[in-house]
Amino acid sequence: MRRTIDIEEQRDQLNFWVLRSIELFENTPYLDNILEVYPLSTAQPNRLDAGLQRRIISAHQAQRTDELIGLLRTQVKFPYDEPLWYLMKNMGNCMDNNPAQKRRIAESLYALTADEVVFKLEEAPKLNTQMGPMFTAWLRENFNLLNLREFQQSTEGIYVLSSSEQEGMDFVNDVLGQNVTKRPDLVAKVNERYVIGEAKWIGSPGGNQNKQVVEVINLCRKQRGRVIRVGIIDGYPWATHTSEGGVIYEKTAVMTQECEYDLLSALLLEEYLHSLI
Repeated sequence: MRRTIDIEEQRDQLNFWVLRSIELFENTPYLDNILEVYPLSTAQPNRLDAGLQRRIISAHQAQRTDELIGLLRTQVKFPYDEPLWYLMKNMGNCMDNNPAQKRRIAESLYALTADEVVFKLEEAPKLNTQMGPMFTAWLRENFNLLNLREFQQSTEGIYVLSSSEQEGMDFVNDVLGQNVTKRPDLVAKVNERYVIGEAKWIGSPGGNQNKQVVEVINLCRKQRGRVIRVGIIDGYPWATHTSEGGVIYEKTAVMTQECEYDLLSALLLEEYLHSLI
């Protein structure tokens, strides 16, 4: 994506909070510090019982399909991303009533080696699946919380709304008139000013990651009334150069860095809210 702002020579043209976030990424142990917000654990493989492992390998090698699929139905994971597996595994008589799908799944399993099947079952889970709840937990630990009644009545200080998903969304829509489709990750109040925001961890460029950045920017773009909207983004979008020193022109990063709205790292959120006092 073409840059309209020279990231090396025209940084003064960037949004103030965008620039502060880039500087955090470049000049501080950013990834170490962001663990405060997103406390990633060490990825641990799910070791199969030795007896179960032997049975899976034996059934696979002998192509005893019923036995193999029966063993795999006892596991949380499946050896590959099979779109029909949940239905075949859990719904009524799906396994018995759909023999063609059962054969297709078996053929896919036999296209793997027995060792590959076991490896996929034991593979450590991805660590980024619970990033949203991590942000919410961090908010609750680091900001003053108020229930809805006290939140509305407060007139001095910085507070975060503590509410259910539905209660929070109803308040943002019905009272603040914001027309959102889900409760924002951040619903805060600074003295008498309300602030809402979406938080995203973006670990890599492209695809769904790009869509999440667009979602945050669109929230900020649809400003309504006196409610302040902010985007809380962390990870890849604050990188401006590759490890070889070349400027990054990838869309996810450029779109974030050249955004005119207030986008910032969660590490700057407290400072941002204090700036509104």
